Amino acid sequence: LKALEQDLRTTRAQLQSTIDELETANEELKSSNEEYQSVNEELQSSNEEMETSKEEMQSINEEIQTINSEMNSKNEQLIHLNSDLKNLLESTEIATLFLDLDLKVKSFTPRITELFHIRDSDVGRPITEVVNLLSYADLQRDARTVLRKLAVVEREVELHDAKSTFTLRIRPYRTIDNVIDGVVMTFIDITERHVAEETLRASEAKFRMLFEFIDEGFCILEKVDTGRGQPSDYRYLSANPGFEKQSGINNVVGKTIRQVVPGETEDWFKIYDAVMETGTPNRFILEMATQGRTLELFAFRFEDAGAQRLGVIFLDISQRKYHEDQQELLLREMDHRVKNLFAVVGGIVALSARTANTPGDLAETVQGRLVALSDAHQLVRPDLAANRTAKRETTLGKLVHKIMLPYAHAAGTGVNARTEIDGPDIAVGPDSATNLALVVHELATNAAKYGALSVAGGHVRISWTVAKGRFILSWREIGGPPITAPPKKTGFGSDLARRSVSGQLAGDLIFHWNRDGLVVLLSGATDRLAL
Repeated sequence: LKALEQDLRTTRAQLQSTIDELETANEELKSSNEEYQSVNEELQSSNEEMETSKEEMQSINEEIQTINSEMNSKNEQLIHLNSDLKNLLESTEIATLFLDLDLKVKSFTPRITELFHIRDSDVGRPITEVVNLLSYADLQRDARTVLRKLAVVEREVELHDAKSTFTLRIRPYRTIDNVIDGVVMTFIDITERHVAEETLRASEAKFRMLFEFIDEGFCILEKVDTGRGQPSDYRYLSANPGFEKQSGINNVVGKTIRQVVPGETEDWFKIYDAVMETGTPNRFILEMATQGRTLELFAFRFEDAGAQRLGVIFLDISQRKYHEDQQELLLREMDHRVKNLFAVVGGIVALSARTANTPGDLAETVQGRLVALSDAHQLVRPDLAANRTAKRETTLGKLVHKIMLPYAHAAGTGVNARTEIDGPDIAVGPDSATNLALVVHELATNAAKYGALSVAGGHVRISWTVAKGRFILSWREIGGPPITAPPKKTGFGSDLARRSVSGQLAGDLIFHWNRDGLVVLLSGATDRLAL
């Protein structure tokens, strides 16, 4: 029984062990099944990936075919571009030479053969071994300098026969990746330009000489941007020596017109603006109040280095204008004098008739006074027949005596009966003498017509003084008809007298219409009397 029980326990233990092993085997089998299932899933996923890869490979193959087509198209374009580049280089007819880092020939254009004895077989040879026709020994050194500094070197070189001139530019040769792989030399033929520049320089020298030595003033102006709504202004870019001579202004380059002559009229700026806008030249007269000059200007527009400039040529016509005014004044005075001649002669006859007892005495008196008037004219007239450049001078006392001599004997009691003349000797030139004679004659004529010399008891007192470079002449009428009121308007004679004094003598003529007689004060510069 014990042995059976022991066997039973052993059998049970073995059964339990077998059951445990079975359970373990079942669990392992279950785990293996799960692993097999996982492997199946991975295999299925791999199959799917293989399908996807297959599709991708097909897509890549299609892309490669497309890229191959594009590359073929680009190769064709590159061939065309290379052909175009070659034709471009040849069509420019610019001699071009390509060298590598060792200054060996890489390629060249056909025109380079005119400067270097080079052929296609010379590719790869050092440039120093190729014979050239240039009168230029620093080719290798300049090429090395370009490679070292990566800067452009430009030279003007000639052939040995000096018949052709070229501009040589040496630049670094850069690849598409911006890598320095040698140098590029270009030779541009500037022979014609060089000859033209030499001709231009010669012409410019001639025009510069003309610019410097002509008497006419010439300046170049540029318009200044003064802002919207602001008045126009122009800046002087250059001016010749005649500019200062004609305008009286110096050191104008770099300044504007308003800085040089401030306060001048706006009319000439309008003319300048019109010339700049329309391009139509204009000739006009300009009065420069600040300089006391009259200028005749010719303004024109021209282009200089792509910018619009204004050229102005001008001439000082102050003296010409003065002489034209004088000529007009003298013509008007002549007309006035012709009209007044009979009045003067009539006044002389009337004054002479008061003291003449017989017709013979009257004729003798009138004749003497007319001769005295003629003598006064001869006194102030320049002796052109003797010397056309000579200045004939007299004194103020002689001039006044000559002009007043026809009126001196009106009362028949001597030279000083009708006129009193007193003053120091002052030299008077021909121009000033003419003007003074006109003034004194007008005053005497008016006195003979309406003033102190028109009545028997009247007389005129004339005196003058000199002080501080100026003289003052006083004309005082005494014993004439009383003056009730000044004249309402002045005649040509008074205007003539004023203009004569202000123009030639730089002085003034002042009338005082006193009741007991007219008083006239004439002042002027003493140094102007000698002119």
